[in-house]
Amino acid sequence: MLNTVAVLVVQVLGRLRVWHDDREVDAGPPARRLMLGVLALNAGRLTTRRELIESLWGDRPPSSAVNVLHTHTRHLRRLLDPAHSPRDQGGVLATVGDGYLLRLPDSALDLLRFRRSVAAARQAESHGDPARAAALFREALRLWEDDDPLCDVPALDGHPKVWGLKVERSRARLSYWDLMLRAGNAAEIVATLAVQGAANPLDEAVQATLIRAYQATGQRTLAFERYEATRLVLADELGVEPGGELERAYRQLLQEQESRGTPRVPQQLPAPVPDFTGRAGELALLDSAAARRAPGIVAICGTAGVGKTALAVHWAHRNRALFPDGRVHLDLRGDDAGHALSPHEALGRLLTAAGVPDQDIPAEAQARAALWRTETDGRRLLVLLDNAASAEQVRPLLPGTHDTLMVITSRDRLAALVALHGAHRVELDLLPPAEAAHLLRRLLGEQAGDDPGSVDDLAAICARLPLALRLAAEYAGAQAHLPLAGVVTRLYRAGPLELLDGGGGAAIRHVFGCSYRLLDPAAQHLFRLLSLNPAAHSTVACAAALSGLDELGAARLLHRLASAHLLRCDALGRYGFHDLLCAYAAELSLAVDGEADRQAAVDRLLEHYCTTAVSASDTLYPGWSGSRRHAGLALTPGDVTLSPEAALAWLDGELAAFGTICQFAVRWGRPERAVALAAALHRYLEAGHGTEALPIYECAVEATRALRDVRGEAHLRTNTGVVLRLLGRYGPAAEELTEALELCRRVGNRHGQARSLSNLGIIEERLGEFASSAARHRAAVALYRDIDDPFGQAAALTNLGNLEESIGEHAEAARHLLAAHDVFAALGERSGQAIALCNLGQIHSTLGEDTLAVARLRAALSLFREIDHRDGEATALSNLGAALGRQGESEESLRHLEQALAIFRSTGHRYGEASVLNGIGETLRAMGRDGEAARRHRLALAIAAETGDEDERGRAAAALESLGPG
Repeated sequence: MLNTVAVLVVQVLGRLRVWHDDREVDAGPPARRLMLGVLALNAGRLTTRRELIESLWGDRPPSSAVNVLHTHTRHLRRLLDPAHSPRDQGGVLATVGDGYLLRLPDSALDLLRFRRSVAAARQAESHGDPARAAALFREALRLWEDDDPLCDVPALDGHPKVWGLKVERSRARLSYWDLMLRAGNAAEIVATLAVQGAANPLDEAVQATLIRAYQATGQRTLAFERYEATRLVLADELGVEPGGELERAYRQLLQEQESRGTPRVPQQLPAPVPDFTGRAGELALLDSAAARRAPGIVAICGTAGVGKTALAVHWAHRNRALFPDGRVHLDLRGDDAGHALSPHEALGRLLTAAGVPDQDIPAEAQARAALWRTETDGRRLLVLLDNAASAEQVRPLLPGTHDTLMVITSRDRLAALVALHGAHRVELDLLPPAEAAHLLRRLLGEQAGDDPGSVDDLAAICARLPLALRLAAEYAGAQAHLPLAGVVTRLYRAGPLELLDGGGGAAIRHVFGCSYRLLDPAAQHLFRLLSLNPAAHSTVACAAALSGLDELGAARLLHRLASAHLLRCDALGRYGFHDLLCAYAAELSLAVDGEADRQAAVDRLLEHYCTTAVSASDTLYPGWSGSRRHAGLALTPGDVTLSPEAALAWLDGELAAFGTICQFAVRWGRPERAVALAAALHRYLEAGHGTEALPIYECAVEATRALRDVRGEAHLRTNTGVVLRLLGRYGPAAEELTEALELCRRVGNRHGQARSLSNLGIIEERLGEFASSAARHRAAVALYRDIDDPFGQAAALTNLGNLEESIGEHAEAARHLLAAHDVFAALGERSGQAIALCNLGQIHSTLGEDTLAVARLRAALSLFREIDHRDGEATALSNLGAALGRQGESEESLRHLEQALAIFRSTGHRYGEASVLNGIGETLRAMGRDGEAARRHRLALAIAAETGDEDERGRAAAALESLGPG
């Protein structure tokens, strides 16, 4: 094999950095970095030991100075040339007489590359090739970072060679700038020159070059301002008048002014908003758009009150220097229905701002647009068009070139402007929580005090909408006698719309109303009805249900509302509005929509949730659809046909909303809908969503009692018991299941009895009550067989097989599990198939049939992942990890077990967590990591003691005893 030698690169033009290939290496402590910096500055020339000692210690070196230099030298040789011995006095860092020589090729040191390029540039210039000279100077200057040479080695700041290198860079810059100006390329360097001019106010050469660049780019006003500012600084700081080069640049400026006259420069920007806060990302987008020039159009879009104009004005003031020919502001009044400026009127005002006399402004709109394009050609103007109604209002106002930058604010998304004219869209959203709180603290001043909680609460009440935040701060200031917590309490009680609606154009209802009144009646109607949905978001299907439209019609209206920024659409295609807009829509609905209309919308929404939940569950758990008929559940699937992927996506997407919808159904006098929704979800919820399931079932059980629905109560309490069992809360689970069993017996519900018995049997198995557990399972199997429920029978056989496996009756367990698997397969029930396969794999592992066990477990894992059964996936991973461990695949075993542990912890499955912790402990012990193993077994023991799980408690205790003390 060939040994490759890393390519060494050393950088001093900025920070001191050392690279081997593309990997940066640490140059060591400060003293060693200083020594390397001095050697690099002298690259190719001898650096005496005296020079190094003076650089390190000045005129008071320690007695050990020479030894310290030797030590640093060895380390530097190892750093720069690791292939050679650090005691080798040749190589990259050679010892020559009483000093050292850093021998680097030009390509290895940026300083040498810089000097080589500068020399080549000067030669090209002397040979009459200014284009090549400029390119070489540009290449040389790109080697520099923004900082001074060796800027992170402060001890070298005053070193003569560092100062000399700064002078070399300054001369190269001036030569490059002069070449660019002579070539007519001033626009490419004016921004860089402006930065350098600000950083070097006393450098007359830089200032003169900047003035010439401003003049060449038509920014004459800035050129005059720069000369005057420099003249004053020279007088104040040095007591001198401008020198010859600066005076020559000024005379050239005066001569051009006399020949061309001074154009009118409009200055129309509104005053910036005080205490402007945040928006760093959006400001950066505006900076980037302005730097690119083309296409010269930026659209700032967002909902009412979000701060679009404030952002535009703040950015415009911050970047005044970019627009020497003026700043124009025009309010297009697009948020005021019926009073928006027409393009004809807007063009007249823009032409007046550009200095066109009234008598020269054409009467026709098309002629005005042509003249506007002529007037803006070659002028670097900023035109801020505020409150645009639509792209159609703006398009006639666009200039013909990219010299003028158009910044447009609108509540509309201005899609046509983006699509047809390439406008850069900056979407403005609510302030992030930290920025909203920061703005409030700035506005409230001392009133914010040491009460960050109330500041955060106030920001939340205002939905982090900048306008609302400012109005809230004003309201708080008017209630200065109250602590901020008291102001928050008042806003909570009265509602922010009421207390922040002080009238005038800044009132919350007014700004929302301007957007609302621009909508057509159908969009207004949907906007109002969406406030009835208690969920955090509405899908297209939800909107269709609320409005009574088909999904295509609802989607069109949602798009219209989102384009008007009255709704937000997330990455999953779900729509929602912030709390203040929701409150406004709810107010409108109460005032405009009749009670019958509202109730009908609610009924359609609840029907959508219930029937879609049934359809999704039937799709994912096909065996359950027959079983639920035996349970006597009156559940109706929807008309929609869902693929398994779509069904799971819908359930996952709405999971957070189900509990809210159940409570909402009860509040609206539809408790039967809460019962139906909770009943339809139980197979999905028991697959790893126990925490979310409990409040859903609690609400639904209360609804069954209000309806005096004993059968429904029994079913839902069984569901509750199942979830509590999965969460490791065996005591409460047994209580729920026992109560459910009694209710089922009271009404003669044999299906419900079988479910309760089977789940009680699982708990008794966990608690070590094997005989009672077996009797429960066999009774459940018999009941399911009597009512001809194959799905229930297969589920009970699975539970019986699990018990038999745990007490060593492996043959019977395998027979029952295979029978259950075949029934599930015939029903198309992938969840049941996967559970049976997983448990069969466990039996094969126990019997030492590890190859067959791994095959069964991998098949189970694949099925669980297909249906996103999180607890099942974790169980399969845990069993697979144990089987692989017995095959000696310890690392792979541990990886599977750790994945299982993470899932069990995320779903709150306490038995699973204890079991997999014991499995991890056993694998770690096999790897010889006894200390880590004992720690995992102790955690398992604590969980099993808490839940009462005898299997895992005994397993952990036995492992800890065999590991011994410590």
